[in-house]
Amino acid sequence: MDDSPEAQAQAQAAPRSTWVRFAILGAVQLLLNASVSVTFAAGPAMQRELGLSRIDLILDSAAYGLAFSGLLLLGGRLTDRTGQRRLFTRGTALFAVASLAAALAPSSHTVLAARFLQGCGAALAAPAAMALLRVVFPEGRARAAALARWGLLASLGAAVGIVLSGALVTWLTWRWSFGLLAAAATAVLALAPRSLPAGPAPVRVPVDLLGAVLGTLALSTLGYGLVMVGPHGWAATEVLAPLALGAVLLAVFVAAQQRVRAPLLPLAFLASRRRATALVCALLGPAIGASTAFLLALYFQQVRGYSAFQNALAFIPYSAMLLGVGFLAGRIVARHGVRAVAVGGLAVIAAGLFLIGGVGLRAGSTPCVLAGLVILSAGIGTLMSAAVVGAVSGVPEEQSALAGAVVNTAILAGPTISLALITSAADARTATLLAAGDPAAATGGYAFAFEGACAVFVLAIGLAGYGLAPDRRPVRREGPRTAERQAERSSTPA
Repeated sequence: MDDSPEAQAQAQAAPRSTWVRFAILGAVQLLLNASVSVTFAAGPAMQRELGLSRIDLILDSAAYGLAFSGLLLLGGRLTDRTGQRRLFTRGTALFAVASLAAALAPSSHTVLAARFLQGCGAALAAPAAMALLRVVFPEGRARAAALARWGLLASLGAAVGIVLSGALVTWLTWRWSFGLLAAAATAVLALAPRSLPAGPAPVRVPVDLLGAVLGTLALSTLGYGLVMVGPHGWAATEVLAPLALGAVLLAVFVAAQQRVRAPLLPLAFLASRRRATALVCALLGPAIGASTAFLLALYFQQVRGYSAFQNALAFIPYSAMLLGVGFLAGRIVARHGVRAVAVGGLAVIAAGLFLIGGVGLRAGSTPCVLAGLVILSAGIGTLMSAAVVGAVSGVPEEQSALAGAVVNTAILAGPTISLALITSAADARTATLLAAGDPAAATGGYAFAFEGACAVFVLAIGLAGYGLAPDRRPVRREGPRTAERQAERSSTPA
């Protein structure tokens, strides 16, 4: 890699047209993640109009994420076979059509099918978008800055989904939440063909159909089991059966990947300690963001009596902070490195969680809760900036789509896992306090859940400090540097 000052300046000052392309790709990444949370505020209105049961509403919310996460690895392989821009536009088109179908849905079954198809489109578009991002930005500081900002889009998209759906439900109807997603995706489709590069020529690699089936079934079944924890509890057959089946399918998938010539997920891709740790960080950021949005929506509306619109307003500072971090993310990661930024982000998240639960909820102070929410947002943005850079550093260009699929799988797995864990912890604590006659049992349950999450992130600081440390193994002077060391150099100042 050319480390001359001229080359570094050229890499850092990417042309304006390059950032326009980033905006197009980023808009889709934002939309795909906004669709995850769009039912948080729109759900009650959907429930009233369509006569949904609680299970129906949960499934309508989960169908998108299950299809999205379950099909991502297949989407990564199809990106290589079909072409990056072609699959990006096809996936975005399917997402747009499915969003319109959800907006016009006359029944709960139609909404469920539309949400599933939305997830299918997202699973095609997301890995292709990240692969195109690596084509648009050459290796160097410009790419590191773009990847750092890309890491924020998952959490920012979820926050935008909450804010927009809350406003639209208040002023119009829940259907406009999906209609706006369809309109925005259609606008991207109009710009993509003449603005985005085609990417490398398609490669006729074999599709691991068995791996695709096993991987999709494993992730979807595990996700379904976790989704059912809310209405049924951990000991229910509706939870234990899919979790057990999903674990078996996942084990079979891992075994099968070691026996095929062109595996869907080469296990060596996850062998890097730094990459594996970065993927855990990429899971933790959206996990705590989604759980916080869910629990605080319940708290604001059930305890404080907020409307859906007031709840949306509470998340505007959260979104603004994510945007502010986005402008600085590239420079922060370039100056301090992946490890320091990730550790700092985890520490800030822990502080925000403690302020929300241990101070704000315990004292009944809404200003403290809102201040903690902003601090939490700063930590999530910082963590995700480092996590995505760390997860894709050193990845060969031919594995760009695979990297996009794996990173997005981690991002999507986080909310599903955390919602099951944090809501069950809150519910269990609330039940204990109710049995003891505590009149503020609901608030106590929420506070306990946030304090428990704070403890998890304190432990994660040590994990990131060790896992993201540079490889200290000696390198022969006469040999080329490893890809891992090159990636570390590209994310830190020369």
